[in-house]
Formats: sequence, C-alpha cells, structure tokens
Amino acid sequence: MSLIQKGLQTALDSPVIDILAKNLGADNLVSILREHFTFSAFEIAQTYQTSYGYALAAISAGLAKDEQKNRFIQTLTHSNLSREFSEQINTHYLQPFAAQHGLDKDTLGQNLLKQINPLSDQPSIFHAPDRPFTETELAALVHEQGTLAITDLVLAQLQKQAPLDDNDTLAAFFRYDELLGNAILFFFREIIRKDQRAKITLETLQTAGLWADVRDIKTAQATLTTNLQEQLEAQKAAVKLAIDTADFGAASEIMQSLPRLQKTLDDIPQQLQAAQTAWQNSHKQLINFSQRFNTWAALLDEKVEQVLSAMNAFHTTLIKIDNNVEKLREELHQFMQRFDLSRQLKPRDEFTQHNSASRELIQAAVAKLKSVSTHHPDYNQLVIMAGSVLSSTGDMAEAESLFLQARNEAQNQADKALASFNLFQIRLRCQTYDKALADLQTAIDIDSQRYALHHVEKYPIQQILGAGGMGCVFLCHDQWGENQVVVKCFWEGRKGRRETVFKEAMLMRNLAGDYVPKPIDCDYTDTLRQERPYFVTEYIPQALDGEAWLAQHGKLDLRTGLAVGLQIAKGLQVAHKKGIYHLDLKPANLLLKQTQSGLTVKIIDFGLARVATSLKQQAVMTASRSDKSVFAQHIFGTLDYAPPEQLGETRYGEPGAKSDIFAFGATWYRLLSSESPRFPHPSELPNVPELQSLLLDCLKPHPEKRPDIDSVIARLSGLLKTQQLKPGDVFRDPLKESGLGPEMVVIPAGQFRMGDIQDTGGDDEKPVHDLSVKSFAMGRYPLTVGEFRQFVEATEYKAETGDGSYVVKEGKWQQVEDANWRNPYFPQEDDQPVVCISWNDAMVYIDWLTQQTGQAYCLPSEAQWEYAARAGTDTDYWWGNEIGKNRANSYKSGSQWSGKQTAPVGSFEPNPFGLYDTAGNVWEWCADGWHDNYEGAPTDGSVWEGDGSLFVLRGGSWFDVALWLRSSFRYRRPRTDRYLIFGVRLAMIL
Repeated sequence: MSLIQKGLQTALDSPVIDILAKNLGADNLVSILREHFTFSAFEIAQTYQTSYGYALAAISAGLAKDEQKNRFIQTLTHSNLSREFSEQINTHYLQPFAAQHGLDKDTLGQNLLKQINPLSDQPSIFHAPDRPFTETELAALVHEQGTLAITDLVLAQLQKQAPLDDNDTLAAFFRYDELLGNAILFFFREIIRKDQRAKITLETLQTAGLWADVRDIKTAQATLTTNLQEQLEAQKAAVKLAIDTADFGAASEIMQSLPRLQKTLDDIPQQLQAAQTAWQNSHKQLINFSQRFNTWAALLDEKVEQVLSAMNAFHTTLIKIDNNVEKLREELHQFMQRFDLSRQLKPRDEFTQHNSASRELIQAAVAKLKSVSTHHPDYNQLVIMAGSVLSSTGDMAEAESLFLQARNEAQNQADKALASFNLFQIRLRCQTYDKALADLQTAIDIDSQRYALHHVEKYPIQQILGAGGMGCVFLCHDQWGENQVVVKCFWEGRKGRRETVFKEAMLMRNLAGDYVPKPIDCDYTDTLRQERPYFVTEYIPQALDGEAWLAQHGKLDLRTGLAVGLQIAKGLQVAHKKGIYHLDLKPANLLLKQTQSGLTVKIIDFGLARVATSLKQQAVMTASRSDKSVFAQHIFGTLDYAPPEQLGETRYGEPGAKSDIFAFGATWYRLLSSESPRFPHPSELPNVPELQSLLLDCLKPHPEKRPDIDSVIARLSGLLKTQQLKPGDVFRDPLKESGLGPEMVVIPAGQFRMGDIQDTGGDDEKPVHDLSVKSFAMGRYPLTVGEFRQFVEATEYKAETGDGSYVVKEGKWQQVEDANWRNPYFPQEDDQPVVCISWNDAMVYIDWLTQQTGQAYCLPSEAQWEYAARAGTDTDYWWGNEIGKNRANSYKSGSQWSGKQTAPVGSFEPNPFGLYDTAGNVWEWCADGWHDNYEGAPTDGSVWEGDGSLFVLRGGSWFDVALWLRSSFRYRRPRTDRYLIFGVRLAMIL
C-alpha cells in the first residue's frame, strides 16, 4: 500500500468507514468522496513533505538542551508552545533507546541532532502527479489494508536524497517504536483534518451513516442513529407520497432500499463496536503517540518554512548580548518619550500618530529582544517596554504576547502586577472582557492602590459591561452585597473638589429622574491626588443599550421610534433648562427596556462631560482608522454622532445645547434606520416627510440652523398625534414583559371576488361572491417556532398534552403521543413555522399576545385570509394559474424542502401585500366555522360562525399537491386536531 493511501487511511479513519459501509453499500461512499474529497495526489504529497518538516523539528526539540530549546521556542512567535511540549521524546524514545544500545543519553541526543539538521535542508522527498484520484483509488482509500507503519517507506524515499546505512544510529532511532512514521502521520492527520474539504467529507459521510467519531462510542451511536432514522423516515414518507400520487414504480424502487436501511439501523451498536475495535487495532500506535504528543499541534500555528529555519537554534551557540541590553533599553526609552508613552498602558496610547518609518524602527527594535537572554535580570522590563511601544502601533496581538510573557516570567510582584494591568488594557480594547477582568483582578490583588479604578472593597466587581472613550463600566455589588450597581471609571478625570467636578451629574438625580439611571455615589479612587474618578448609578436589569437593541431586535418601527425619540428629547429638555449638556449622546448611551407601558429610555453618562475628558479628540486627530482595535473602532464610530463644533471646527463656536440636538438627530437616525448617520439619506427612513424634515434639520452643520429642544418636542408630539399606520407598513408590538410580538403588515381596505374564480376547485368554493373588507393587519409570516416558544416559556402552557399529534410515521399518518410542536418528527429551527398546534392552542396564544400588547389580535376570518392571500389577484395563485418551480413549499414544487418538511419563513417571494408563505409551507387556522359552500356567507369580511365542530384551514402545506395551495382552496378539521402540517397566521383589528 502506498504512502498516500496510508496517510489518507489515517485521516479518514478508514477502518470505521470500511465496516459501516458494508450494510449501506459502497456506491454512495465513492460518490461522496468524489464530490467532496477533491484533493489531488500532488497536494497529498506536498502535505506529506510539510508533515515531514514539522516532524523533524518536533523530534529535534525533544533531543535539544534546554537553552537550545528555549531559543527555538522564542523564534516561533506565533505558536503557543511551552518548554515541555517535546519532553516526551526524551522520556519515551531517547532514554530507552540509549539504554537499549548502551549509549550516553546526552551525547546521543547531540549526535542525533547533528545528523537531523542537514535533513531539513534536503529537497522534497515526496512526489506525486498533479491529478485527481480515480474512483478505484478513492474506493481503495477506505479499505483497511495492513498496518500504518510508514517509517521504512519514508526512509526508502529519503535514501534517494540522503542515503542512510540501514545500521545507522539515526535510522535505527527513527524506527524505534515507529517514531518518525507516527510523527509524520500525526501532523499529516492534523493538517488534512483542518482543510474544509476534509471537514465537509466527514460531515457528509456521517450524515449518510458511513462514518462516526468512535472515540466516544455513546455520542457516535446517538448521532448515527439520528441520521439513519431521519433517512428511514424520509424514505417511508416518500413511499407514502408515491402511493398517494399513484407513482407505484417510484414507490417500489424506494421500498427496495428500506429493509437494508432498517437493518443498518438495527445493527448500529454492533457495527460501531466492531468499527471502534478495528480502528483501535489499526491505529493503536498512532493513538498512543497522539495522546503523548497532543501539544505538538501548536507547532502548526507557524508556517513550516519558519519552523525549519528555527531549527538553526539547535546548532548555534547562545549569543552574548549583555553589552547591547543598555542600547536596546535606551532605544525603547526614546520611543516612549517621543510618543508620550509609559510602561503602564493608557487608553489614549492607541491613537498615537505613527508613520511607516516609525513603525519599521519600532519593529526592528522589538526584534532585538529575541537576541536577549530570558535570564537577563532586565529582560522582563525590556519586554514590558516593548509591549507598550508596540501597542501604540496597533499591533495588539504581539503586544498581548509580550505582556503574557512578562507576567508569566515575572521575577517580582511589581512586574507581574504591571504586566497584568497592561494585559487588562489590551484585552479591553479587543473586547475579551472575561480575560480582561481576570487580568485587572490580578493587578488589584497585588497592588490595589495603584491599579484599582474605583473603591473595589466598597463595590466588588462582577463583570465588565463595556468601555468607551470616557472610561470603563463595571457591574458591581454594593458594599452590603444586596444590590447590583453600575460603576463608571474614567480614563482621564478632571481634578477638583468632588462636589464641583460631579455637580452636574448629581443635579441630574433630581432634575431628570425619569430619564436617567439614579445616581448613587461618586468619588476619587485616589482621594489625596484627586485621581481616577468614578461614578455609581443604579443597575437596570434586562435593559439593552441602543446598539445592543439594534443587534437583537433590529431598527425601531415608526410608532416605537417616535415614542422613543420623544422620551430622549424630553430628557434633554429637562437638562438644557438648567444649562446641562450631554455632549456625548449616541445609541450606546441609551438604555432601552420593554415595560408594561411600552419601550422606555434612560440616558446614561448625563452630566459627566465635566468629570472627565473623552478620547474623541484623539480619534479626530488620528489620520488612519485602519489597524485599530475594536475599542478604537468604537470610538471612531462615536464621531458620527458629534457635530462639527465638537470635532475642532471652531467657526461653529463652542459646544452647547445645539450640539446635543445634532447628536439627537444622528442617534434617532440610527435607531430608525439601523444605518450609520455619517451619510444620512431620507430613503433609509420611514416615508414620512415631516419626520425626515425634522431629523435632517437636527443634522444641519451650523448650530444656529438646528431647532432647539422645545421645537423638537413640539414637532415630535405632532407627529405622534397625526401619524397613522398605512397599508404596507410593517410593525411589531412590544410585549409587556420583554421582547416584541410577531411582525405584522397593514392590509388595505378593498373589495374582491371570493371563491373558485378560475373554476378549478370544488363545490365548497362556490358560489363566487363579492365582498368588501376593512383595513386590518395580518402576520407577515406564519407564527414561528421561536415566537411560540417565547409564549410557552412565559406562560408554561402545555401545547403537547393529550394524545399527541398526527405525523407521517412508517409511511402513513398516525397520531403519535410524543409528537408535538417541539418534536414534529423532522428537524426544525426557531425561524420555521410552528406546527402541531390546534385551533384551541392558537386561541390561547392570541389571548396572551393581546394581554401582552394591549392590541386586538385574532385569527383572520376566512374572507380576510383569502383577501390577503390573493393580494388583488384573481388567479389560482397570487403569481398566476400554474404552481411553477420553487414558488412555494409543497409536494414536488421544486424547493429543497418540498415534500420533506417546513421551510424557514420568508424563503420564497412575498405576495403584493408583502405577505410570505400564503401558499404552502403550513395550513393556517381561520376563525370561521366550516360551511359546505358560500350560500349565505357574510359579504363584509366578518367571521362566519359555524356549529363549532369543524374550523377552516387555508393555504396548503409542504406535504400537499399544488391543487390544495390555490388561494380559494378550503379545508376543515376539529378545533382540537394537531397535525405536523397545521400552523397559524395572526390577524389584528386596527
């Protein structure tokens, strides 16, 4: 068996595939490999060559002395190698091999190193043509043949470039316990498995029941059973559908595969046990080797060329550079003086102005660290200085690496505390808040007087909430441990008496209690020097800042946006009357919370403009925004909310009340559009000219041309009074407890003809009659699994009680006790329509939603449903009289879900009214009772009551033929029935 076959046998776990494929056959296996495992023979040979290079380096590291190994690790700056990564070579190979041959271990190690070194410079020893694998070769890859021992095969290849005597000590050492072969296969498997093609291949094989991760037999069995069960159920459903449509040839063909699939499912435990045993027997040596050397994988963080180059560290003497340490220290010191840096990082450091020349000089200086002995007494100080200088260039990853090294190798507590605080600053900028907090806590534990940002004994820290241009925000306990509070700590506070510096912030406590979080405390961490000020407010649970709200819920609808804008404006009005200006208003400085009265707003950081300076001015002066951290990008983003007079344009005068008006306009634009306000455009806003005019007036460059806050409030109030929902508007009502209701679309009033206009239906769709329908709102989509789950979790309603639901099981409809909306017998996500709910379930949900929103939600009448589904058309479907391809989710409609399961809502085009999935996907309950025809039906679109035994469903489903998806088609079931094809779409009275 060739090297290539052995390597791929390792990467694909071929013994497992070989056994699992016996029941299912090899045809599908080869097809999957041909489609996804698209490596060429040349690529595999190259991977072998790369793995060989890593193996030589890793083995060499295990043979090297400590100082040689240290230099090797220091050279590889991208990998996370520890000094112990190769100790197992010494323990399991060098020591026993030396003892077996009666050799001195240390001398042997150095001699082997000398012989290995030239091998790293040899030309490639692995070759193969650049062509794809044939089907025969692919089939051979997964059939177990012999052992995985490849050392002799590799040595045979090596003989062609660098001949070795069979009795040579190096060759014998490589053969010892299959060291070289296992090392190469270890790296080969790691590299191949990281390739997306291999990942997809194994995932596809697993889905098909042809591969499993047998390291965990229990999980493997569960996964394989699920995949095969899904295949079996799908096949049975396909048989049923074929029979129903009289396609008996297809039914017969499918049925022939069912016994083999069922047998495979039944044999899973025995098959997996056999596969695990075969895999362990075949891969035994490699499994043991991988367990010993799992840390070697870190070496792959470096390119193989760098690893081979770093091997020079094993063959050179330690460079003595003690005389150069002072020169390097002076070089770094000059950089720090020139750019106003210090050993302790400051947030403003990231906005240091650098050019390409200064960056190159800094990189060159930092590179000299590699030639300094880590045992030098000044080494840690140099590392911290280098990290400080590097962080000012934006190279956070390298700076973090240096500070980690300084902390872990600190010779004293002071250096450890400083390195930890600097790590806090770096990780804060990268928004890795959990790590940042741990670093800060380490620094505080060592020296709280120097590194605490507030009185941590009084307000112990729980977590970091965020950081910005003014400071860092912590969630803390109060001193009694009873309540949570928010503590804002400032980067660069102003000095002065506490009562003076915090005057405006404390005034807001009494002036605007409804619009700001309640202030609790304020102080300096260092009271004597009046340094490190902090400010404490109440914590508002379940509130989201404006940016988080947009990320979670999307832009505000018109009604909510007007109400939120008015609250913000009223908060500004109260402050402006007392001469207090925010001067940093933006979505991130708003807290939004859903309450019983609607979406409420609290403005944070009000009155703090005089407590501390912001880094916005440093951001304004920064020439380039690229190569900056997440923290810096966030500060750059806040510039979009600042008016010209706050960005250094002195012709517009000093910042003041009108500055807040500009920021209000920019913030409101962001909330209404979810777009950046840097280049505002009316097309991104609701189509309300008065609103667009007000917002753009607020954003005028000249302060004198902006409205004052009283005018803003008057115009907003007028908009709220006059603004009515218009046809086509999409809205979501806020829930009292939290969150938002389903998306609704305003349907226009109108007249239409109801019934079988095209004469393609039955008598129950007749007579065709004219109706008038008032404007109402209709669900944009069928109710989703996620929306129904929200209701169930809030109310603990049990929609899965009773006898279960009707599902297709074993090729026929059956009522199954464990089938319900959570388990419809096909996989589903939160964005798919909820199924297995009865008419009664739908009414309970509607009662809850009405109570949560205060709005009149209901099931649509049958007339409303058909009016909304037709959307002004009189054809069988809203797009025409033919079902077409991929227009809806139904049986044989051409979509990926057809005849299989529900599709995520919104997967197909909306109708002219903006409604999705009115044809297919799920049947939708209506409020009407069943009548056999339309004789005597209401003509005003109202609900037509029945005798209560049967209720109407409309729309058809993924399971149904095209005829049943017509806009006029009617169906009926008892109100208690639950089917895996029954869902609901809401309506609302306006």
